[in-house]
Amino acid sequence: MRLLVSADIHLGSPIRSVALRNSDLGDRLKQASRDTFARIVDLAVTENVDALVLAGDIFDNGYPDLRSRAFLIAQLSRAAEAGVPTVLVRGNHDALLDHQAHGELGPNIHLLHKDMPTVEIGDVAFHGLSYDAAHVRKSFLPDYPKPVPGKRNVGLMHTSLDGAPGHDPYAPCAAADLMAHGFDLWCLGHIHAPFERRDGPVLAVMPGIPQPRHFGERRGGTVTLVEMGDGAPIVERRDVAQLGFAELELDLQDCGDQQDLVGRLRDGFLSAQVRNQHIAVRLTATSLGQSAEYVTELAEEVVGDVDQVFLDKITVVPPSRPLNTETDDLVRLMRAEMAEDGFRQAALQQLDEVRTALASEIAGELDDSALDALFEDAIAEVMLALHAERPE
Repeated sequence: MRLLVSADIHLGSPIRSVALRNSDLGDRLKQASRDTFARIVDLAVTENVDALVLAGDIFDNGYPDLRSRAFLIAQLSRAAEAGVPTVLVRGNHDALLDHQAHGELGPNIHLLHKDMPTVEIGDVAFHGLSYDAAHVRKSFLPDYPKPVPGKRNVGLMHTSLDGAPGHDPYAPCAAADLMAHGFDLWCLGHIHAPFERRDGPVLAVMPGIPQPRHFGERRGGTVTLVEMGDGAPIVERRDVAQLGFAELELDLQDCGDQQDLVGRLRDGFLSAQVRNQHIAVRLTATSLGQSAEYVTELAEEVVGDVDQVFLDKITVVPPSRPLNTETDDLVRLMRAEMAEDGFRQAALQQLDEVRTALASEIAGELDDSALDALFEDAIAEVMLALHAERPE
């Protein structure tokens, strides 16, 4: 039996932090989650898999976005009509999958939950439990059914496992206990970076987020094909993301005029292009002769003529060099002041006040560890303001 395994689709994710910086990119990324899911269904159909497996967090939140639910039903019905059934569980974001509140999803779409934890397709028994609340702090594993004798057994679980940096402990479960439960394959969700774990013939697959939402999720962008034969399951990752993320560094120090700058920027953006994928770029430009405002204006103009590349953020930094001028003495004084405990505590307090006024998606990018990076950005702005000359 061949399975296509995915999780953490996050349909309807607002991506507010990106949208504030670049509304076109925000719209493109919001649509990308839908386009990527349609690509997953296409892959399931063209590969003629025996089942599409979705291990939770198909939606991004519990808002009554019934259009997104209708989109999901239409896509899964398309798979079912092509002979590909779907097996899925609710994750911590999936209130829209509440079958009691919103109804069933349709024929050959099997939502597993405590009242129906098992479905058999061919010679495979699929087992899963769904979230009935947004936060589950205890392991689901003790409540999972026992393996069905004479069948290959596959478990679906949305879990943080033993824990992962950046992920809250949802339905935590010791990996060793999971692998010893008696199933042949575990299809997992919640952690957005893909990985596989093996213990003898037992395999656990975390397919990761198929459409990354920000630069911190760049390890995602894939789904996993699993083939279950006589031996241990065989896995193959496939790229499906419609929009990717790239960091671009350009040295603009030797650009003599605007034509040189435009050419260097255009070459950089062209180098970031990826076939059949939109790319969001964070540009770091090294320059001392041009102001950050001027370089940003040019970059925003140039990227508009480069197909499928969007500018998410630009940072202009001065070149590294010895501090030996009067203006650089100011930078030394700034660094000394920033190192003082009182200054840092006051800055952290102001940062906390800023976070409370921002949407959670943006506030999450401004944790305490970001303070030093903000300090360096401030120093770079001072350096550029002191040295920059705007070319005509």
